[in-house]
Amino acid sequence: MTQAAQILIVDDEASIRLTLGALLKRAGYEVTPAENGAEAVALLERQLFDLMLVDLKMPGMDGMQVVAAARKRQPDVAIIVLTGHGSLDTAVEGLHQGVFDYLLKTTEPSYVIERVKAGLAARSQRLRERTLLDVVGAAVQELRGTPAAGTNDTSGPNERAITVGALHLDTWRQEATLGGRTLALTPTEFRVLLCLAEHAGAMLSYAHLVRCAQGYETDEMEAGELIKPHIHHLRQKLEPDPSAPRYILNVRGKGYLLSPVGE
Repeated sequence: MTQAAQILIVDDEASIRLTLGALLKRAGYEVTPAENGAEAVALLERQLFDLMLVDLKMPGMDGMQVVAAARKRQPDVAIIVLTGHGSLDTAVEGLHQGVFDYLLKTTEPSYVIERVKAGLAARSQRLRERTLLDVVGAAVQELRGTPAAGTNDTSGPNERAITVGALHLDTWRQEATLGGRTLALTPTEFRVLLCLAEHAGAMLSYAHLVRCAQGYETDEMEAGELIKPHIHHLRQKLEPDPSAPRYILNVRGKGYLLSPVGE
């Protein structure tokens, strides 16, 4: 059974939150409401969402500020902005932030559902394309005899397997198993885990992980935001209790380390 998409509704008007929430729940989605920007950002810090509906005009933190915060924390979330009236300036800013669509608050319910479905479909297609590019890139590098992005340059050509406790990583197959159970990892998740496994027990900074797993340089602040969603997904797939991690540990404000992984 396919897991229901997770949708965040951000609006300071309770009636809008309730109406949209009921509409989307009837359509089969999981809905989380937030009554202001600060609450939305707090939710984005601890929960992953597939799509966000956000009011443009709110007291305090406005809609575009929430959009910018969401992009830093969850770059792949689809975003639909709700507005009482159109604005060229916000539309241009929205394009820069990758906003999927703008909807008037008076939009017919059936059209809201239609655009939500379209936004989720566009997000899924984007993720599939990225995964395909990662797989193709890794295959090309393997054919050339060079290590895939995220492997340690000090590893020799025969270093195809890394084991940390019950965790086993096959770098040729790009496959990870835990106690014999294959983990369903994306290519990027595999590379992040590989970086941590190559330095098991040592803290890797956010920038080091981004450079190791994704192949480009960035500052620590941006790197922390980029790597956080991948760590979240890895914990969901690796940890016995993702809410209380035992294996992928956070060194607050600095980075992550992989501790010995038990059976």
